Amino acid sequence: DLKAKGVLENTFNTTLFKNPDSRSSPAISGLAGAFMGSLFMMLIVIIISIPIGVASAIYLEEFAPKNVITDIIEVNINNLAAVPSIVFGLLGAAIFIGWMHLPLSAPFVGGLVLSLMTLPTVIITTRASLKAVPPSIRQAALGLGASKVQTVFHHVLPLALPGIMTGAIIGVAHALGETAPLLLIGMSAFVASVPTTPFDQATALPVQVYLWQGNELRNFFEGRTAAAIIVLLALMIGLNSLAIWLRKKFEVRW
Repeated sequence: DLKAKGVLENTFNTTLFKNPDSRSSPAISGLAGAFMGSLFMMLIVIIISIPIGVASAIYLEEFAPKNVITDIIEVNINNLAAVPSIVFGLLGAAIFIGWMHLPLSAPFVGGLVLSLMTLPTVIITTRASLKAVPPSIRQAALGLGASKVQTVFHHVLPLALPGIMTGAIIGVAHALGETAPLLLIGMSAFVASVPTTPFDQATALPVQVYLWQGNELRNFFEGRTAAAIIVLLALMIGLNSLAIWLRKKFEVRW
């Protein structure tokens, strides 16, 4: 028995989390580059899509006049939420890479594409949270002399905040698992280094799974592919669990 003789031993494979991808030696291939690429993209999604999405939803729900223009905007937002993600990838490739000449296979471009994809979801969930606040809250605040802005930001928004946070986190988790739009902006390229800025070449966790599974040496990558899937699922379950916990913790019942 090789294990009894000390020739073989069971150890935790830390290279999976410390090393970037490797074509020359599959045994030392890791997720460090893909993890950093996903991290940079999620930070960009959070910075861009959440503030713009929440602000747009507040304006449309609380301040925008109800007319034909706002009706058209609302219909288009709902339609954009149902558009396949690969369409956003085509849009990103045409605008950010083809027209603006941003770097190919960069997390910055991936973050911009995923922000466009996440924005309709954030707007829709935020509007739903604002609608869930009873009209009596608004009427009471206005009756006591509060302005429209004070009513929205001091009374309505705090009550809608749990639903807004939940929708935002679920939107980010959805973006984390996207693959198709990233393939169209060149993030399927082999990158043998860990990105240090959002403008360095990188890949992402779901794309790394796709690359390993489609590799001609896939038999050597089977274990690492399975581990990468587990890591990705753990991150998505963690984000969704955080969303549920925040909603339960801060939810106000009336």
